[in-house]
Amino acid sequence: MRGRALAAVLLGVAAASAAACRTRGRPDPNIRMAVSHERTDETPAPAQKPGEEGTASPGSAGSAGSTVPTRLEIPPEVAQAWSGIRLGWKDKVSGKEGTVDVPIGEGAPLPDPSLVVRADAFLPAFTMGGGAITSEGVEAQNPAARVTVFEKGKEIFAGWIFTRFPDVHPFTHPRFQLRLEGGVPRSPR
Repeated sequence: MRGRALAAVLLGVAAASAAACRTRGRPDPNIRMAVSHERTDETPAPAQKPGEEGTASPGSAGSAGSTVPTRLEIPPEVAQAWSGIRLGWKDKVSGKEGTVDVPIGEGAPLPDPSLVVRADAFLPAFTMGGGAITSEGVEAQNPAARVTVFEKGKEIFAGWIFTRFPDVHPFTHPRFQLRLEGGVPRSPR
């Protein structure tokens, strides 16, 4: 009887470990990451919503004593490797789909020119920890982009979107869907 109980416990631990491995790098959907992170000089400033602060208070991440990282650190090698982001779009009305490349720090229109997407930052290996949001390297292991979407010049969305986890902080619009396809590599000089 004791052997079966031990086997059941070991099987449970193995299953939990396997599930944890599948979600490594997944941002917690319950955490609303601050859009207005502290920036380095090379990071463009996103538009800030009224009443929104650039820092988070302890415990705001949903667990006792935790904090939401508020400092964005783009490693120099990431900035040198990637020039923009590639977004997939779908028109829910017509069913048409396509992609648009958006250079970092610039905007690009969707098929409806009243919608413009600006790429604020791209992290190919997104990670949060130690008070910072950064990339663990230049390889596209967990691509994430901070984008701002404007409709007729008015900001309607600002936040992080993820290639591997499109359901975390998704862009919602009555007509268009957006998904992060990945980064646009910088052309060799």
